[in-house]
Amino acid sequence: MSRKSELASAVATIKAKRNGAVPRIGQVELTDKTLYLSVAIKGQAGTVGIVDVNTKREVGITNIDGNKLNAGRDYIIDGIRVLRGSNASANLKNETWDSTNINSNKLFDAAFLNAELRIKQDGNSLIDMPITDLIGDTTAFYRSISTSPLIRSNLEFEIEIEYPKGVSVSAAADSNVRFEFRVHQAKR
Repeated sequence: MSRKSELASAVATIKAKRNGAVPRIGQVELTDKTLYLSVAIKGQAGTVGIVDVNTKREVGITNIDGNKLNAGRDYIIDGIRVLRGSNASANLKNETWDSTNINSNKLFDAAFLNAELRIKQDGNSLIDMPITDLIGDTTAFYRSISTSPLIRSNLEFEIEIEYPKGVSVSAAADSNVRFEFRVHQAKR
């Protein structure tokens, strides 16, 4: 495994030492972050918005606040993963997020596996992928996103799940998932 990208990052940090050791490109500070969003999917069907103006930052549930990023803070997505809740709890803050054997389709509801995840902003589709493509494999739990989609600050964005017509996630028991987005925060 090559560590060239980690070395390049370390060199950039050392060069940025005079600026408080924050990596920069011009006047833009860069920070590694993970955006996360825990979602109760019990009984879901159709197209379900999972981020909107009412989304509130709450540790353990999500670190996304509303459907607009703070002014001057853009996010570039480089990876996504989906974790399943193994407690089947109605309390998302008390859920255990399982990443072991995550690629086993038996761990997720069939309707969820056949759904698609979309991230949209300003009439553009930033991410449009089947859930099965985001679950990962046994060696890389994050699905790399090669197009580096940019969620721009101070502009509304949407994250939604679209389920196949005529099916729904089972309503018989609680079912929870967690989306994690590996991002670079660019702060001006």
